[in-house]
Amino acid sequence: MMTQTHTPHNAPLAMDRAWFESVYQALDQLHDHACAGSLNALSPVRPAEIVGWLEEFIYTAQETILEIRAHHPGETVTKAERFS
Repeated sequence: MMTQTHTPHNAPLAMDRAWFESVYQALDQLHDHACAGSLNALSPVRPAEIVGWLEEFIYTAQETILEIRAHHPGETVTKAERFS
């Protein structure tokens, strides 16, 4: 089970491959519980609020991708390299 690290908004956050892997694993675990109909075993947050958070993540991720592509036009899209 993953432990949560609480980082103040102004503290630097190391977004290395391990960090991206942990974000992916958390979302994958959420997906597994959503498929099994067992979200309440994973989180006390209401399903509607989880959907709201996921929609915010998707919007922010899409905007971030656009910004990265705008600032790094020579980069090509590559597949994520996961540890597991």
